Amino acid sequence: MEVTKTRRRNRDEKIEQKDQQTGKHLAMAKVLEVAFWGTIIWGVIRLLAHFLHLTPYGLGAFARPLMGVEENSMAGMGLGAILLFIESLVATFLFSMLFSRQRVWWSGLLFGLVMLMIAGFFFRIGNWNLDTLSSEAAWFLSFGLFVGMTLTLEESDDIQ
Repeated sequence: MEVTKTRRRNRDEKIEQKDQQTGKHLAMAKVLEVAFWGTIIWGVIRLLAHFLHLTPYGLGAFARPLMGVEENSMAGMGLGAILLFIESLVATFLFSMLFSRQRVWWSGLLFGLVMLMIAGFFFRIGNWNLDTLSSEAAWFLSFGLFVGMTLTLEESDDIQ
């Protein structure tokens, strides 16, 4: 009788450990998925905004520190898309580590505002005109809201 209880307890502990490992794996998979789709959707939005002259910063602007090619060339846009994915992955991972357990919808807006301030520092936000500022603010706030609401909802679903 005691042997059966011990076996059952060991089996339950193994199942619980496997579930915890699967949960971590799914969380990292969700971070990767959100970063991928954020790159696709907001990369297209960035290209459209640049094409419509709403902002002077196209997709190639993300690759400015590493560029040896023209920003608006295909190589510049490709390198910018790759770096946008890397930046999205880092931003999504940071949000998931810092804010995903909080159940407030506006945490993504705050995160987008922080990303805008960081980008504004590197792109000299003080020299932007009102049109550029409003376009960039809309882009960063909507991206932060996408990341925030997606990861918060995923965490909320996992808890329930």
